[in-house]
Amino acid sequence: MKNTIAPAVLLMFSFLLTYLLLAAVTSRRRSSAPLRLVPSRPPGPPRCVGWPIIGLLHIIGKAPHLSLATLSRVYGPVMSLRLGSLTTVVISSPEAAREVLRTLDHVFSAQAFSETVRTIGHQEDVSTPRLPSMSPHWRLWRKILETKLFSRKCLDATKTIRSKKVKELITFIVESCERGEAVEIARACFVTSLNVISNVVFSTDLGSYDQMASMELRDSLFCVMKIMGKPNLANYFPSIEHLDLQGIREEMKVCSERLFSVFQGLIDARVAERSSRTEPRDAYSSDRDLLDSLIDLILEDGSEVDMNDIKHFLYDLFIAGTETNSTTVEWAMVELLRNPEAMANAKVEINFIVGPNRYVRDSDLLEFPYLQAVVTETLRLHPPNPFLIPRKAESDIEVLGFLVPENAQILVNAWAIGRDQNVWENAERFKPERFLGLELGSIGQDFKMIPFGAGRRMCPGISLALRIVPHMLASLIYSFEWTLENGKDYTAPADLDMNETLGLTLHKASPLRNGAALFLIFCFLLSFILLAAAVRSQRRSNALPPGPPGWPIIGNIFQIGKAPHRSLANLSRIYGSVMSLRFGSLTTVIISSPEAAREVLKTHDQVLSGRIILDPIRSIDHHDVSMAWLPSTSPRWRLWRKISATHMFSPQCLDATKSVRMKKVNELVTFMSEICERGESVDIARASFVTSLNIISNTFFSTNLGSYDPRTSMELQESVVRIMETIGKPNLANYFPLIGFLDLQGIRKEMKVCSDVLFQVFQGFINARNNEKTTRNEGDLLDSLMDLVKENGSELNVNDIKHFLYDLFLGGTDTNSTVVEWAMAELLRNPKTMAKAQAEMEDVVGPNGVVQESHISDLPYLQAVPTQSRDKCRGFGVSHA
Repeated sequence: MKNTIAPAVLLMFSFLLTYLLLAAVTSRRRSSAPLRLVPSRPPGPPRCVGWPIIGLLHIIGKAPHLSLATLSRVYGPVMSLRLGSLTTVVISSPEAAREVLRTLDHVFSAQAFSETVRTIGHQEDVSTPRLPSMSPHWRLWRKILETKLFSRKCLDATKTIRSKKVKELITFIVESCERGEAVEIARACFVTSLNVISNVVFSTDLGSYDQMASMELRDSLFCVMKIMGKPNLANYFPSIEHLDLQGIREEMKVCSERLFSVFQGLIDARVAERSSRTEPRDAYSSDRDLLDSLIDLILEDGSEVDMNDIKHFLYDLFIAGTETNSTTVEWAMVELLRNPEAMANAKVEINFIVGPNRYVRDSDLLEFPYLQAVVTETLRLHPPNPFLIPRKAESDIEVLGFLVPENAQILVNAWAIGRDQNVWENAERFKPERFLGLELGSIGQDFKMIPFGAGRRMCPGISLALRIVPHMLASLIYSFEWTLENGKDYTAPADLDMNETLGLTLHKASPLRNGAALFLIFCFLLSFILLAAAVRSQRRSNALPPGPPGWPIIGNIFQIGKAPHRSLANLSRIYGSVMSLRFGSLTTVIISSPEAAREVLKTHDQVLSGRIILDPIRSIDHHDVSMAWLPSTSPRWRLWRKISATHMFSPQCLDATKSVRMKKVNELVTFMSEICERGESVDIARASFVTSLNIISNTFFSTNLGSYDPRTSMELQESVVRIMETIGKPNLANYFPLIGFLDLQGIRKEMKVCSDVLFQVFQGFINARNNEKTTRNEGDLLDSLMDLVKENGSELNVNDIKHFLYDLFLGGTDTNSTVVEWAMAELLRNPKTMAKAQAEMEDVVGPNGVVQESHISDLPYLQAVPTQSRDKCRGFGVSHA
């Protein structure tokens, strides 16, 4: 398990302390500086409102577009704030936006890069949205976009693709309705947008409506967008970004590399296909796609474009062109449901043009003036990105009489501009009629609403968005009768929470969301310093085992590093086999010898049978029902222990399921053989993980829940991996339990989301088994568990079964695959040991035989190998209390 929080917390503390001193010094210098006859900085909340270190982060809350719009009504359309160490200027009127986005565009053309973008080198001459508009590279990519993708000719050429994908969307919803299932509009429209773009670029679908079967590119996109939206300290304090205190930088690299890997695979396949072609494809051939055009650009003499440029170009295209469209459609549907009159007007218009019994065509869209007004009004009220892409001032510059300092971050509040009471009559009201007669293409020209930006940096994909969004929306309105959940009446604006109901989110991915969290961190650290000073003398007098001295607040966290099992073993050689340390607010005793372990695990087991409950485990209430976390003195623990011993791990049960294990191991060997024949490398840990997962899933559910194909992952498989990653993340709440409920790092929320997926999978199998009308010929363990629930006076219920399965799938997959991986690594490092193991197996199994479970007892040397590997790869057990 990785542990990067130790040095991180120390450095955070050191940084905060240093920053306080620097702030005090610079504050004095500023107060004594002579006055100059220069324009004043924009007004903003007074200095006394801000806090040391974090500035005004605490006043913007979880809806920064809304809170900053409220502040702008007090301090004006050009307003300055200090967010962390950054001076930030917020623009909130059409006049100020015109100054920044058009008149002074040359000064504000640079982007204020988020730390996550810098992590993958995405800002360095490769990302179109983030390059300065004066850059030759930016002009080149802008030209490519306008001529190869978003020109009227290109959009007309790809209208059959859009129509086909929208038809597939409608078909999917029809089938869901026939099954009586609810449809998540945003997710379905996201898949449609993704498949439209992937077919334009690659001529293939890269998204799936089936939630049970996830696709690698779709999942990677979700991962990247989720990370970009996470609160990130480094966005407010750029000087500490290289420390990666929250692990966001590493997570971003992993997700982005997966995305780049998908692109690279598709590019390599296309290059290979083109090279194998006997005749070159005609440049005007109908079966050419955007990827062909991009590869042609690379092959041109003197080309400025390379393969890395294409991958980063595709990165921007897929991230910007998917979620924005689906979010707009979802907001439009909710506004129409809240305004029945507008819904009726749109439906009448569409029915009149389309007629009965056909699909909406791309050519119909020009005949829908009211529908286009609905889309425009939705974009006014709900711009996909409320702050556009943040900009940076290249030099001191005057905007509407105020001095914007060099390097200031510029946020254009498109959300506030679209709701400006001085510009729009009844600005908060959804009123499509205000845009009747206005062409969609005029959006952003007068700066009264700028959902796609304005000026030279205006989003080039607006032309595609204004085709695909009305097409999806018209098809949804035309094809179905829409009602809200449970038939509720949400016609009054106050009746519907627009940020939460129906899963709606304003996908702003704005780092400003972190304000409250940073404020709480600061308050906690400040309070903890005082508490630590007050109780420190009392703690010194405790008769604890020997151990190294610690630091204030964080204790000994900084001493354990990234390999805590090694560093603590080294410390135990100095301080003894029973050693005490303080990790945050927790006193921790380390046991490092067989004698001490016997005392803890056997002699005093009754006293030490409790568990230290990790915060992620506590967040899903798993510790109250889980055999792994209950104390061994608990009656419920003894009940589950008995069930495990009699229904799962007894010799009789293991013998009954050996055919399942044999079959799954044979599938592993077959998969490896196929990989070797193709000359590809094998990820031993992943392959062994899938095998372990399928053994357990067949033992319980009589079906496979894992897949060896990395391109098509299974929902349960992905959830198990994500849960283990979440549990292993450095978590402040594990060191400071008092602040666990604050969820400062979002780990609780992430754990709940992943665990809910796992519990839903289990519930689905349980429901299906309950609905079976015939008795199964061969029962599995799920049948046995359900029989126990149905017994008279049973202490078990379905929730107990789900948590029991949760433990088994987490505990019985990764551990086995890890041991196999370590064993193989050790054998490869020790050729003589490998040779002995192979010789023993060939002698027992034979040259062409298949290893059977009955052979294992005749392979003593092989049995010694995993025993040695377990000793080497073992880290910590579950902590006792």
